[in-house]
Amino acid sequence: MRFSEIPWRAILTCGPLWSTVILHTCNGYGYFMLLSDLPKFMSEVLNYDIESSGFIASVPYISIYLGYTSSGWMSDKIISTGTLSRTWTRKFCAIVALFIPAILLFSLSYMQNNVPILVMMNVAMYFQGFANSCYYVNYMDLSPRFSAVLCGIGNGSCAVAGLFGPVFVGYLINGVNKHDHVKLHHQWQIAFISASVVWLVGALQYSLFGTAELQPWDGKPREKKEEEGEQEGEQYI
Repeated sequence: MRFSEIPWRAILTCGPLWSTVILHTCNGYGYFMLLSDLPKFMSEVLNYDIESSGFIASVPYISIYLGYTSSGWMSDKIISTGTLSRTWTRKFCAIVALFIPAILLFSLSYMQNNVPILVMMNVAMYFQGFANSCYYVNYMDLSPRFSAVLCGIGNGSCAVAGLFGPVFVGYLINGVNKHDHVKLHHQWQIAFISASVVWLVGALQYSLFGTAELQPWDGKPREKKEEEGEQEGEQYI
């Protein structure tokens, strides 16, 4: 596909696309914060020795993997059985992926006991896995023909937001005495609350403005695209 064949004006003025990009970006802020700094939180605040507690430190990443895999299967099941429309399935995944973890992250930021903090953190990471069944597939919903372009826009914006999360954590905790647990916990509390607020904003705006409807500038009706996809699949059977 040539650069000139891409309907840039239609893409860049598409409201549903920007709703998905904002969702993707908001998720990236908190996701990369946890991805990068969760071991530091477990070490400095929960006082876990990462070297001797490697399994405990790995559980949140196992949890999000389980969220990735189960949410894909669940989304397909919901759509294929007609329980929810494609649009509401995407919105359901967005709410589960951002709203629930936001509430859990906000709640655990006020806790002092390690056990409920770890449990809620792992539950939050599991539900975070539902994000991939929302915005990544939503780009293909909006425009299968130009989905790579749309995903590139979303991934680029997400990557920029993903830089700010870890940088903000570094700004908050750098210079804080590691033995001053009250101050350290307070700074992490600010970081977690910021991620919660950003996640809530992303989920709320997508629940209002997001859609999985094929956009008119894509060029072909969804039924035709699905039929062509089935024919291409049959060639490999």
